[in-house]
Amino acid sequence: MVPVFAMIQPDLAVPTVSGPVRTCIVTGTQGAPERMIRFVVGPDGDVVPDLARRLPGRGLWVTAERAAVERAVAKKMFSRAARAAVTASADLPDRVERLILERVLADLGRARRAGRAVAGFVKVEQMIAQQRAGLVVVADEADGDGLGKLSARGLPIARLGDATALGGIFGRDQAVYAAVARDDAGGEFVQRIAVGAARWRGYRLNSTG
Repeated sequence: MVPVFAMIQPDLAVPTVSGPVRTCIVTGTQGAPERMIRFVVGPDGDVVPDLARRLPGRGLWVTAERAAVERAVAKKMFSRAARAAVTASADLPDRVERLILERVLADLGRARRAGRAVAGFVKVEQMIAQQRAGLVVVADEADGDGLGKLSARGLPIARLGDATALGGIFGRDQAVYAAVARDDAGGEFVQRIAVGAARWRGYRLNSTG
């Protein structure tokens, strides 16, 4: 059986950013904002994820791993960091995972609307044959000969959601394989989707469950 792939080339990995660093309220470690998740306390006292890092208020930063968010909720670390009684709902780790996924799927949707992304094994192979593909995106269901054949092409492969989520971006019930062209006008679709997919997968894999 072909092993599960989550191949992101080094230049597509989450970058190390020089500049400001943030401190995780769970581990106490410092890192670039891109490697963490910002939370704020809403007007009603609820802890709100701020993945875009734009909401007003003091940021409460947690390493971008599900286990860290789970611990922050279980140990009431948001209240400690905020120095106030705040509410962090039990489903907060799930909400964060969903929001990370939705952000990447939105980028993939923009690439599709720009004519820079296709879905379906045949179309993916055609884009690769035309030497236009910069990234192959596969659903969790991808496995076997199809995945093995695409991985042999040497392109980076990113897992992103399930076949239903991936299919919804392309107006179909399901899609297991998609590809993103490297020749988009801004040159950013491949980078953004690869980095976002790596962030989503890294969050999921680092869980206490």
